[in-house]
Amino acid sequence: MIKLFFITILVITTNDNPKGWLQWSKSYSDKSACEEVIKKTQADILLSVQHYLGKKFVAVKKMECLTYNEAVERNDKLGH
Repeated sequence: MIKLFFITILVITTNDNPKGWLQWSKSYSDKSACEEVIKKTQADILLSVQHYLGKKFVAVKKMECLTYNEAVERNDKLGH
């Protein structure tokens, strides 16, 4: 079974539940390759998140490479 990783960003917004993990749709079959993309494009990722969330955006707290299920579990813990 192939384990896929996604660039995953913990954001703070102005929503009622302000913390949440967003995932990019592009997957990586290797976690280290995903982490390398974050290192090289962190500023672009931040700008994309700001643009996507618009006026609801407050801050990016963390960027990681997670599986889909890991992100779901983390969002469940945050009440999503």
